[in-house]
Amino acid sequence: MIDELRKELASLQKRERELQEIKKNLMKEIKELKKKRDEENKKFSELIGLGKKHKEERDKINEEMYKYKALRDKEREKLKSLKEKAAELKEIRDKSFEKCKEPPDKVIRTIENLEWKLETTVMKLEKEKKIVERIRELKENYKISEEGMEADIKLKDINRKIKDLRGKIDAYHKEVTSRAEDSKKAHERMIYYFERAREIKEVADKYHNALIEKTKELDKYYEELRGTIRKINELSDKIREIKAEKQVKKLREKTEKAEKIKEELRKQGEEIYERFKHGEKLTVDELRILQESGLL
Repeated sequence: MIDELRKELASLQKRERELQEIKKNLMKEIKELKKKRDEENKKFSELIGLGKKHKEERDKINEEMYKYKALRDKEREKLKSLKEKAAELKEIRDKSFEKCKEPPDKVIRTIENLEWKLETTVMKLEKEKKIVERIRELKENYKISEEGMEADIKLKDINRKIKDLRGKIDAYHKEVTSRAEDSKKAHERMIYYFERAREIKEVADKYHNALIEKTKELDKYYEELRGTIRKINELSDKIREIKAEKQVKKLREKTEKAEKIKEELRKQGEEIYERFKHGEKLTVDELRILQESGLL
């Protein structure tokens, strides 16, 4: 029976060595998979960080762009209002100027020159009358165009404002365009890093899934290994128990045999001793038996 147990133990010990080797290789694979997964996850985190950084940059640029866009649109509303006002003034001026025989600005300059001439120049009465009449005609003409002149002055002022507004609108529009371009670039960089992160995450997930499968496989072999070691220990204990029982049995048989021999020796010794007491001469072997039995 013990030979069968030893044979079974040897088979289990062989399987244990095989399982230990499988476990060693699986743990090595798991360690490598974990390392690769962690490396990819680290890359993923770095790429996500860069993507978020460019998203923040884009959002900040967009805030500035919206600010300049609001300013531009506000100025455009002002421009629209001024254009409408300018159109009204132009209509008033043009209608008024249609009644003028000469351009209003030229009329004013002429009146001023003639009045200055009357005040500073000595001339004949007839000529002076002609100048006065001319001034009267011109002033009459000026009165006709006074509304137009007032409209023209306001129109020129509005046109200057329109020019200034257009300059501001163009400046704001350049800021909007510039930031729109910067926002587009930041957005493209953000998309690049997020897309790259997604690709890296897919690789990391593959390593992680492989790691899970390998860990399950390792757990399965671990379970078998623990069961095998338990059986080895049980068999080893059983073999030691059988050996101990055999040793006890052998010792007991030896002791019994020794006791039997001792008893036989004692009986022989008693017989010989009785004969010795009756004066019989003993042989060397008989004397030895007496000594061994403790009777001599």
